Amino acid sequence: MKTYASRRRTIGLAGGALWLIAISIVFITWSLLAIATPMARQILLVTFVLLGALVASSVVVLRGALGLPVSTTPRSPEELQIGRRFAWVFGAEMVAFAVVNSIIVVSGDYPLIPSLNLIVVGIHFFPLARIFRVPRYNIMGLLFCAIPIVTLLAISKEMMVGETLAWYVVPGLGCGLVASLTAVAGLREAWRCVSESRSSDV
Repeated sequence: MKTYASRRRTIGLAGGALWLIAISIVFITWSLLAIATPMARQILLVTFVLLGALVASSVVVLRGALGLPVSTTPRSPEELQIGRRFAWVFGAEMVAFAVVNSIIVVSGDYPLIPSLNLIVVGIHFFPLARIFRVPRYNIMGLLFCAIPIVTLLAISKEMMVGETLAWYVVPGLGCGLVASLTAVAGLREAWRCVSESRSSDV
């Protein structure tokens, strides 16, 4: 039974890590391309190599998890509610995006878009930490909120980084790094589950 529960969790951890790596690639790539300096382009190449290695690792771990024995026992009521609860969180996040971006469009203060949207993403990690039983999502959510807030409070609205405003790129770079590190932690836990499950079956 422990092996089956581990399989379900491991698949979730590996899939979650893959998703975090994907959003890291989006955040970091967009930010570095917007900065558009020679150094930013060099960092972008290194980033592609590192995140590409993480993508390959997550695929390996996911395949390992899928290869574990499949449970024949019915899912618990709590497990059956995970999808529904996630759907509610996702729906609330989409509504929050719509509200926040509508307010920004009306006000015309477009440099706020990255920070406020990342705060929305950060908030949605708090219920996910409880739904998926991954406490580190709380830390990630806190940092996704803190980095944009510190950016808005500590960095001048007119400050430039390369060829774009700092408010456009600093939050994405910071949160992209946080998401990458959280993905690494998720992959480590998932691989440990795969190794332990295989050892228990020998």
